[in-house]
Amino acid sequence: MRTLLIHNPGAGASHPSADELLRQLKSAGFRPKYQSVKDDYKRTLRKEWDLVIVAGGDGTVARVARRLRKRDIPLAILPLGTANNIARALGISGDFEEMISNLHSARPKRLDIGVARGPWGTRRFLEAVGFGALAKAIAYSGPKPPNPIRIDIGREDLQEFVEKARAERFEVDIDGEIFAGEFLLVEILNLGRTGPALPVSSTAEHDDALLDIVFVFKNDKAPVLAWLNDPEKAPSPVTIRQGRRVRLKWKHGHARIDDRVYRPPRSASPIDIKLDKYGVTVLVHDPSGPER
Repeated sequence: MRTLLIHNPGAGASHPSADELLRQLKSAGFRPKYQSVKDDYKRTLRKEWDLVIVAGGDGTVARVARRLRKRDIPLAILPLGTANNIARALGISGDFEEMISNLHSARPKRLDIGVARGPWGTRRFLEAVGFGALAKAIAYSGPKPPNPIRIDIGREDLQEFVEKARAERFEVDIDGEIFAGEFLLVEILNLGRTGPALPVSSTAEHDDALLDIVFVFKNDKAPVLAWLNDPEKAPSPVTIRQGRRVRLKWKHGHARIDDRVYRPPRSASPIDIKLDKYGVTVLVHDPSGPER
């Protein structure tokens, strides 16, 4: 089996090194070619592979998934990041050695991939496209703190930006139905968690061919700030709609596509967001075994 391991060596000091990952994979019967994401992984991805293993955080996983030459090539994720929103959505977690040994019995799951068209051109995403406070918080995030406190720091930073945020007028077309108002943020989610591992939507699924559109009205500022103190404790106090295609005009404020941020446009820009019809295949171990 032609196997490629793409690894982010800077994902965290507490995680397995490249040598350790290769040792564990070889013990499990794999003979992968190693590729650091810091080097020219794009060229390596263009070669023929039977399996691509990604060891890194959400940013690394998203970069690799977007650039898979053939969408039927299975992807295996070893989550080395802090939030690991993509791995969580698929139910991937646990001890690394156990995850590697379970790859032989893992089954394919579909992971939807979004497509956002705007002044940036055409860009694919796995997590979300957003406008407003969360996008601005990502834009102004400083150097990454140590992994154990990174999620808490990210949520505290977001609280500060929500507190200072001014509502912007948006008219959002969801499958032909218009939702208009003054919003602190608008997020178009492919997954239920976003940003610093925030469980924003309980309805989002990784393979339902639907986008979850999240609105935070200006009158929702106080409950959202309170929720951010302990977001795992209660459902998010946001308004959510689902749809297959989202269109809007971006006039002010920051925008983000996954972890990439764009500054406000010079003039109102039409944005068109939908899901790629192909998606990507991810191998996920099911401890319950195959259905009978």
